[in-house]
Formats: sequence, structure tokens, C-alpha cells
Amino acid sequence: MRAAAGLLVVLAAGACRDPYPHPRFRGAGSATPHRGGTLRFAYDSDLNTVDPALAADTVAGVPTRLVHEGLVNYARGSTDIVPALAERWEVSADGRTYTFHLRPGIAFSDGEPITADDFRYSWERLLNPRRIPSPGAENYRLIEGFDAFREGRAAHLAGLATPDARTVVITLAAPDRTFLHVLAMRFVSVVPRRVVEALGDEGYGQRPVGAGPYVLERWEPNTRIVMRRNPRYWDAAHVYLERVELELSVARHLQFMRFLAGELEYAHNYSLGTADYLWLLHSAEWRPYVVRRPGNLIGAFLMNTEMPPLDNVHVRRAIAFALDRESIAHARNDRITAAWGLYPPTIPGYRADNPLRQRFDLDAARREMALAGHPDGLPEELTLWIGEGETGSIYGDLVQADLRRIGVRVRQRPAAGSIYYTTLGRRHTVQLAFTGWQMDFPDPSNFIEPNFHSRGIQDEQSSNASFYANPQLDALLDRAKVEADTAVRIGLYQQAEDLLLRDAPWAFMYTPLDIFVMQPWVRGWTPHPVWGDYVGDAWLDLPLQRWTASRDHHVRGLASLAGVFGGP
Repeated sequence: MRAAAGLLVVLAAGACRDPYPHPRFRGAGSATPHRGGTLRFAYDSDLNTVDPALAADTVAGVPTRLVHEGLVNYARGSTDIVPALAERWEVSADGRTYTFHLRPGIAFSDGEPITADDFRYSWERLLNPRRIPSPGAENYRLIEGFDAFREGRAAHLAGLATPDARTVVITLAAPDRTFLHVLAMRFVSVVPRRVVEALGDEGYGQRPVGAGPYVLERWEPNTRIVMRRNPRYWDAAHVYLERVELELSVARHLQFMRFLAGELEYAHNYSLGTADYLWLLHSAEWRPYVVRRPGNLIGAFLMNTEMPPLDNVHVRRAIAFALDRESIAHARNDRITAAWGLYPPTIPGYRADNPLRQRFDLDAARREMALAGHPDGLPEELTLWIGEGETGSIYGDLVQADLRRIGVRVRQRPAAGSIYYTTLGRRHTVQLAFTGWQMDFPDPSNFIEPNFHSRGIQDEQSSNASFYANPQLDALLDRAKVEADTAVRIGLYQQAEDLLLRDAPWAFMYTPLDIFVMQPWVRGWTPHPVWGDYVGDAWLDLPLQRWTASRDHHVRGLASLAGVFGGP
């Protein structure tokens, strides 16, 4: 039934695209990167902050990574850690002390010099829960003095030293094999004290000054955010786009039609409805510009373990058994793959054959409902929060139908993206919701610690949005964090995943197939293995030329793309 309905949509939508069977324009044919132009793309939701300490969702992450910078970053197209605002660093023999040396002459985008004291201010602001409830704070727990500072027993973070203006020294309580990766996360980007104190934390999130490759030029809430090239960026010579413009709250079908019309340079997973995706795959003219790869994201159905009736593990298990993941994946034309556990296939620790994996089993679901004391279903209706737009509605309808079969009635509650993600982290507020985790760095710890360690629970901005607390899980994660033997460490994370499969704070649903499509004049860009939507390395092959069906022109226009996209 679901597949047939999808086919009708595809046929109807395909007919509307006949005016754009091929790109409207191509590049000028330059093989050398050059500066200029605006790269435009869109999302179907709004954003609420560009403060690196608070930006935790996909949309907010886009401008935050462009406007801000930290000590280290990822190499282009790689998961290798490379210098950023720090030109080099040393690690002590015991793996506990990291000494970073700042580049000479670095400055914020307003011209204010950056010193080691700016990093102290930025980090202590991030880690002070009485100031801002940052969802990223728990990533830095192993820094010496973390608890004392967080609890207000120390004025400063003991493990952070600034012996001179160009040196930052971080000392850990125990070695952390992921520490350089967590330093590459946007949460610890440097921010200017003078500006933050003048604007206040909320004001700074709307008018940030950073040290990244771009400067926030204009932000029209619910409409667009525009970023301009930062000439003071430490690596400004390799920043080519003059501007990046992110349009907000644009419906998916409008995003893709505008892309086809040449009004947007880039379309991504969240731009493409299923009909658009299928149409692209069958378009010979567009195929050379499409990139597909396995996604580093887990999609899930979140259950608030503090709110009745979901405080009953049997109700949660029943819901996890009742979800027909394979049918949902087929209904999405296999743009997603059914997931049975927390770790995507691209992450160490993934097990396709785990006997505890979550699965569709209506008999088991009904047995769990009986064990919960509800053999005939729940007496009350549950509220399911969904994101606004096509995707939220589709998943809401499918899950609603699945749960009806075990007597669980669900009322959908759509919410704008900026409200949705803030509300998820608020205690005793959201019963059920669609959630997910986009990889910050390629390690199982990044998926499990923020979402399930009890230290991630806060009254507001809780990263552990299911409010799941299990001392046994906490102990496993604390051991794994400092374990030096890789095989033992991965085994501990697998044991921790087994606890989640038993207790079901999330019903794991899918991993996506990431899809990106660029206009022919966008060059120098491939999806980053960690930050797939980072476009700061791109350049535009301007001026644009009218597309021609001539084979000679077509071949010349594609020649310089063959190495990037793998040819037609």
C-alpha cells in the first residue's frame, strides 16, 4: 500500500520537472580555483543560534562551522586531525597533557587579536552550567578539575593553563583516545570575551563574532542567514567563496525546484523528497553531479523514560518491537536502511548479527504489552513530537499506524526545528519524538555518551533527551573512555549498546544514504566524511555559461569534474 502511494507521487512530480531535464548553466571551464560568487542552499527549518557552545542540531551546525574556529580541525576530505588556530601541539608521554602553540597574528573577524586567555574564557563559559546549559559540555569531562568547576567549587578549570599569550595547556585526569577529536568539535571554538559580555549570551548567539572562514553578515529569522568571507581568517588565501547564503524554512519541493532552476547551488538529503531522489537517479544529464554514500547518522524513536507510561521498560520494548523498520525503509524507496542498534555500519563497534538487535516482531510486542499490564493497549493517548515538513509527517504517519496494531494511540505534534530541538532537551516535556545523532567524530563514544550517560541529563538543553539513567551503563562508558586497548575498548562499547537494546530508551530505526547534488559550476567540493554539509572549501567556476546539448561542450564542461565526482 505504501509503495503504491509513493509511485503516484513520483509520477506526478516527475512530470513537473520536464522544463529542467538538464542543468541550466555550466561553468566557464576554469581548472584553477578563483575567488568570488555566492553559494546558496536551503533547509526546511529555522535555526535558533550560531553560538558554538549551544549549536547542537544539523541546521545550526552549518553557519556555526563557517563562522567559528578552534585549536584543531579535520583535514579536507579526511578524518585526520590537523592544526587550525594552533599551529602545532605536543602530547606528554603519559597521554594526559596537551600543549598547544597558537599561530602568530591570529585575530577574530572584528580584528581583535586572539590570545590564550580567549581560549580560557571560551572553555570556562562552555563548561559553566550556571551560565549556559551547553549540550556539548560532557565531552570534556576528563579535563582535570571538571567537576569542581562545574559544581562551583573552583573559580577556574584546573586542567586548563595559559602560561603565555600563545600557549594553551590542557591536562586530563586520564588519557582519552578521542581527545583531539572532541577538540575539533564546534563547541570549543574560541569566542571574544568583549563581544559576548557586551551582547549577553542570547544576543551573542544572534550576532556572533568568530574566528572562522566567514563572518555573519545578515540574519533574517525564518528566512535566510548570509555569511561573508572573513579576510582575517588565518587561512584566508584558501577561502574562495565571497558569500554563503543559507535559506531557512523552505519546503523541500520548493528547494529542489529552485535548484533545478539554477537558483541554488547545492541540494542535500534534507532538500530532496523521495520523488526528487528517484528522478535524479534516472536523469543522465544530472547523474555526474550526484554523490551518494552511506550516512554517519542513526535515526531513532525517542522515548522519555521519566514520563509515564514510558517509565515502564515493557512499554518501551513493545514499541521497539512494533516498528516495521523494513517497511518504513521501503516506503522511503530505500533511501534509508533499517537499523537494529545504535552504531551505524561506518562506526567501529557495529554488529549486523547481534542477537539482541531490535527487530519487528508483533507477537513479542504484544507479550511486552501484557507484561506491562496493558494486554489490550494503553488507555491514554501518547503525544509524538515531529519536525515540521514532509519528512516528519511521513514518519509520523507510518509509526502511528505501526503502534496502533498493539493498542498504542499516538497524537502527532509538529514543531518548527528551532523549537523542536530545544524542547527535546527539556525535562518532563516530550513523551515521544523522532530523534537521531549525526556523527561528530568517528568513534562509538560519540554516539553513546552524549545521548545515554546519566551525566548528560539536565533540566534544560539535556543531551540525554530520553533522560535514561543506568549506573551499569555509566560504569561501562567511564571504563571505555580511558581504555588503551582498542579491541577491549570497542567491546565495552558493544556491551553498553546491549544494555540500551534491553532497556529501549530509543527504538533504533534507520541509517540514511547521504545524497548530495551540486550545480556544474560548483568546484572543489566533496562531502566531508565528518561534516558532510561543510561547503567552505568550494569555489565557483564563474562566469556561468548557458548549458548546451552539444557533446563537445558537454565533455569540456565535465572534464575538470571527473576527479571529484568520478565521471558520468
